[in-house]
Amino acid sequence: MSHLNLYTTEEQMLQGLRLGSEEAFEVIFKKHWRPLYNQAFAKIQSREEAEEIVQSIFSTLWEKRDSFLITNLSFYLQTAVRNRVINHIRQKVTQRKYWDYYKNFIPQQKEDTENTVIYTDLSEAMENAVSKLPKKSQQVFRLSRMEGRSTSEIANRLKLSEKAIQYHLTKSLKELRIQLKDFILCLALFMGM
Repeated sequence: MSHLNLYTTEEQMLQGLRLGSEEAFEVIFKKHWRPLYNQAFAKIQSREEAEEIVQSIFSTLWEKRDSFLITNLSFYLQTAVRNRVINHIRQKVTQRKYWDYYKNFIPQQKEDTENTVIYTDLSEAMENAVSKLPKKSQQVFRLSRMEGRSTSEIANRLKLSEKAIQYHLTKSLKELRIQLKDFILCLALFMGM
């Protein structure tokens, strides 16, 4: 009798998963992967991104198997996909918003080398200023402002409280304003703002 036949009910699958059974995890994966992938793909219309979302959910499920208090596996997995899709879309919107802002703030035209130089200088100044932040503040700032991740997502990823993430962001933004103050003032004067 195959080990996989031991996990026919959701309760058996969850019990096996909590005990670290790779066979239970395999049964869960085979049973739920396709519906979860279809759910993610229907919302974001990208095969690679849908696969990435579902893979990350299963990775988290395995990594945190002994600490999860799951009573309804199907509901948990569907909710996890929905939340990850929402975060993914929010991240894309944030990235687009910042990209559009920078495109409008510093229009880049191939023939306009002056604007390219200004953009490069601003990017270097920003990177230099960010690199002077404490390591944890750098991580938080990059995840929030450059990758568009939510406060709760950053808190989970860095294993910090949301208040700590907000503290690092506030501290980082304050420090960056100070470090980039002269550069931004010169840029504004140069561009006639």
